[in-house]
Amino acid sequence: MMLITIHRRKYLSVGVLLCCLFSVVIYAKEEGVVGRTLKNRKGCTCHNEVPSADVLVSISGPDTLHVDRSALYTATISNLSTKAAGNNLAASNGALFPVSGDLKKLKSELTYTSPKYFSSGKVTFQFSYSAPKTAGEQYLFASGNIADMNGKKTGDSWNHALTKKITIVN
Repeated sequence: MMLITIHRRKYLSVGVLLCCLFSVVIYAKEEGVVGRTLKNRKGCTCHNEVPSADVLVSISGPDTLHVDRSALYTATISNLSTKAAGNNLAASNGALFPVSGDLKKLKSELTYTSPKYFSSGKVTFQFSYSAPKTAGEQYLFASGNIADMNGKKTGDSWNHALTKKITIVN
């Protein structure tokens, strides 16, 4: 009887450990990734191997900014046929900051905190960009993914935004 109890405890312990490991892997995947914009040339290959023209990603906000100043920008992901979206935002120089709970800073980039559900065919993420202390041209990069939330690559797609040029002036 004692031997059966010890074996049950071992199996229970192993089962609990495996559940914890799998939940960490699943949770990490839904929390966003970085290093997937045109700044790094990678793309969101976890959702599909190549970018899709069906996913429209754009960055809007001021084209000119004074040195060491900040402005609000919006990344928009558009698609009429899926459920949720996520993104990765990067800057050539300067700093990015989330302005609400749907983005978080990871390394020097921003990514989504969890999949954001579409409303009227689009999802928006607002963020702040702080210009560097020197004048010149800087760039914002965005990649967006769309997901049907079935846990598989099928039905998921991604694309890059056109790079947003910002002229930093004194």
